[in-house]
Amino acid sequence: GSGYFVIPDGKSFTEPIAIADIAAKNAQPNDKVVVEIIRYASDGIYAQGVITEVLGKTGRYDTEIRAAIVQFHLPEEFSSGSQHQASKVVAEFSPAPAGRQNLCSETIITIDPPDAKDFDDAISLTKNADGTFTLGVHIADVATFIKADSPLDLEAKDRGNSAYLPGKVIPMLPEVLSNGICSLQPGQKRFAKTACITYDSDANVLSCSFANSIISSAARLTYIQADKALKGKTAGLSHQVVQLLKDMEQLAKKIEARRKKNGMLQLGLRETELIIDKAGQVTDAVQAENGYPHTIIEMFMVEANEAAAATLDKAAVSFMRRIHPDPESLSIKKLARIIKICGYDIPKTLDRFAIQNLLAAVKGTPAEFAVNIYILRSLQRAEYSPLNIGHFALASKHYCHFTSPIRRYADLLVHRLLQLHIEDRLSSSAVPDRSELIEIGKHITFTEQRAEKAEDDLKTVMILQMLKSKIGTELETVVSGLAGFGIFVQCQKFGIEGMIEFDQLGSDQWQFNEKAQVVIGAISGQTVRLGQPMTVRIVSVNIPARKLNLAPVELLVKPGSKYKQLTKKQKPRPKRKRKSSRK
Repeated sequence: GSGYFVIPDGKSFTEPIAIADIAAKNAQPNDKVVVEIIRYASDGIYAQGVITEVLGKTGRYDTEIRAAIVQFHLPEEFSSGSQHQASKVVAEFSPAPAGRQNLCSETIITIDPPDAKDFDDAISLTKNADGTFTLGVHIADVATFIKADSPLDLEAKDRGNSAYLPGKVIPMLPEVLSNGICSLQPGQKRFAKTACITYDSDANVLSCSFANSIISSAARLTYIQADKALKGKTAGLSHQVVQLLKDMEQLAKKIEARRKKNGMLQLGLRETELIIDKAGQVTDAVQAENGYPHTIIEMFMVEANEAAAATLDKAAVSFMRRIHPDPESLSIKKLARIIKICGYDIPKTLDRFAIQNLLAAVKGTPAEFAVNIYILRSLQRAEYSPLNIGHFALASKHYCHFTSPIRRYADLLVHRLLQLHIEDRLSSSAVPDRSELIEIGKHITFTEQRAEKAEDDLKTVMILQMLKSKIGTELETVVSGLAGFGIFVQCQKFGIEGMIEFDQLGSDQWQFNEKAQVVIGAISGQTVRLGQPMTVRIVSVNIPARKLNLAPVELLVKPGSKYKQLTKKQKPRPKRKRKSSRK
């Protein structure tokens, strides 16, 4: 009855998680399990019984969500100070225009994923008589409700961002704000920061301005609904909304063309969406819907972010940028070598435009996925910092995040500076110190990457749990990596990578030629290369190790096959040790 469980003396465990599994059979959630490590040995861990928390039975949705939160140290309940402040803000909210541009009569819409609850961006668009366009990007005015250094602000800074796990959101702000008065819900009067950007007929920016506004969204569309409307299926939508969508598409295509001409990169990688039943179990997975409305919103958000950064740069003040450093030369050289091995000619200088041409060349080919993956891996990660080094992938000199203050702290910081700009009070003395911004940038970059890792890990666990019941099932994959012990293949449907050990390829002496980036059978001459399609079957699943073991449906070398012995030139040569030139 003590709530403790002691492992029998001398019991051997090959993986630490096995200790918790055995303990959990004899304990209840939230019990503490005492596991005393006696010694480590080559054949496992000998334990008698580190204090840990029993989270629940492995495989259950609630347990796995809880495990991800604990493992990645994600925030949980909001502090009482934050909750009290949020409740007070909601109680005092009055949607009166006071000092704001009243845009409630304009046709303004939101377009988001089907399961979205916090709507932080809305769009309007006006065709002017002189042939120009005026784009309105209306962003939830979170800064009005959260003052600097208040309990809500300090907790939002600590959280850094919202975390999106399968079936669960861990918000940066309490839900009464994120899904309530800050959310640009249809038919509700909401406060916004509005960016008005005027374009010429070729979508070149003529001017931009920012203002505090009050809006009322005319419609809440999903990406799927917007895509259907653009294809003529407009049932249930007003004429004004349909016309707005058409005008948005027209402008977005021109913006996209201009940005591509300037070197913007668009990778052909789609996210995987899990289909989860009521019990929280994954039953299937599909690639995320990728119609043109995604690109429309992406283009408009990038334009608004650039407009915000350009405005703050003109004021010569420090602010939180979204930076994406140029790729390191070593990464580019490695990428160039791999691309050549895949059979594509590339110039000596692999710049943005060469990468653009490469992406166009592989589109629709078996090598498309692998090439896109390797380009992504060669790029550095975007981060938050006041350093002015631009954004490589977007080919942007001025860039920050402005469009999602409900779920990103960086955007909230930018909104506060834009408020000073609107009030004509923006000066270097009124903004955060550069060194302070550097430290905040490091922290919110960490929290963003932490949330991404938690999401990826939980998705992997949930997919592996589903695949564990499908041993022997066939999967369509693409070779995504080669190593001295096997090959890695990526299943695009489930967004998961598995491994094929050499002995699963067939009877041969398989060797990895790193320079040529090929696995070759020394006897048969059969090869495996990056980007090669391969139909595989599931051999086994190891959830604690996050491993999916696979085998080709058809052996590359069948038993009893007769092949001519390779010549000396064909055989992979063992590496020779170079003699030292030192004397």
